[in-house]
Amino acid sequence: MKFIVSLILVCLCLSACKKDIDVISFSECHQAQNLDSAVIYNKLVGSWKWTKQNCFSSGKTTKADKTVIVSFNGNGSFTEMENAAVTAQGTWGLQREDINYWGLSLSQYSKYLWGRILFCNNEVLFNSSYRDGCDNLFERQ
Repeated sequence: MKFIVSLILVCLCLSACKKDIDVISFSECHQAQNLDSAVIYNKLVGSWKWTKQNCFSSGKTTKADKTVIVSFNGNGSFTEMENAAVTAQGTWGLQREDINYWGLSLSQYSKYLWGRILFCNNEVLFNSSYRDGCDNLFERQ
């Protein structure tokens, strides 16, 4: 009986610890699209709403606890708003993150927009957990 109870507890713990942001699947989806820098630039143009974050240090995925909207303009400017207040504004461009990945080059710091840019479906993941940072998931608005 103790074995069965222990087994159930282990299963519950494992399912509770499951990450909601699957970086491997996101990376595979992104790589399958064979996006070059011009396509990535154009795909970023528009407004994005922050939905989730997973940090390497905690290993936990949390839902967005505030409304964060980032708007990328085709002229290279961007605006980040938290709960309708501007928190970052400036210029953006692309830079190499790894051999096969692109990241953002920003004129002003943003705590959400670091790491490799990974597109899948209607979402973009700023993947920084491979450098012990946080992954931030955004959905197109």
